[in-house]
Amino acid sequence: MIAISGMSFRYKSRQPVLDNLTFNMEAGGVYGILGANGVGKTTLLHLIGGLLFPKSGQISVDGHAPRYRSPAFLEQVFYVPVDFDLPSIKVGVYQKRYAPFYPKFNPEAWSNALQTFGIQPDMRLQALSFGQRKKVLLSFALASGCRILLFDEPTDGLDIPSKDSFRRLLSAQIDEQRLAVITTHHVHDVAMLLDQLIILQEHRLLLQASIADLAENIRTVTSTQLPPEKSLLYSERVPGGYHCLLRNTEGQEGPLDLELLFKALQISPEIVQNTLR
Repeated sequence: MIAISGMSFRYKSRQPVLDNLTFNMEAGGVYGILGANGVGKTTLLHLIGGLLFPKSGQISVDGHAPRYRSPAFLEQVFYVPVDFDLPSIKVGVYQKRYAPFYPKFNPEAWSNALQTFGIQPDMRLQALSFGQRKKVLLSFALASGCRILLFDEPTDGLDIPSKDSFRRLLSAQIDEQRLAVITTHHVHDVAMLLDQLIILQEHRLLLQASIADLAENIRTVTSTQLPPEKSLLYSERVPGGYHCLLRNTEGQEGPLDLELLFKALQISPEIVQNTLR
């Protein structure tokens, strides 16, 4: 559904923001994109959405070149940015004004999302808090019927119950025909949603793997003592002991802390990558 081949991007004469990326994203799942500040996560979403153009290489989104932003492309892609402006109108008017641009917009899903988030159609957008306006935009995205949903830090501004609501609403909307891409620093907010993980480091692709493959090869434990070195990939001190990333040599089912995995990859990428081969 999204195919990126040899793609690089830079702003004017600066160093590359993204350098020679090649990977695919398929329908039917939720992809999480992790990386340190400035590594190019938001830029990647802008490139996929046709808001920026690659300096080299190719991007294909559902068979379209995003840079041309054709009507057929725009009606299938919805992007929720970190920062956004909404017009000074009522929530219900927003839906009536913008839903016609999305032929598969689902009014029932819209009403359900608003109700779940505690938003009323007669509320005025300019009177809402940032978090409430974020809920309106997320509700519209989920109801848009677009096959590709792009979320940049979707849980920013949401309280704990609303984060849970977002997870439940997104899970209900993703099927074998749709794809969601999430960039985030708040891994714990979305970890249970993810089917695939992409990690960027130094403007390049460091890792792409399914959560299932990761969990099959790696597990997380908390122990008062460090496990044997042969199984230990990474550890950090926590109150009462160590939080450890281990090789899952015996196929044990157990939790996988994606934040701990991310930290391990930043320090020793070759260790974890070799474990997955």
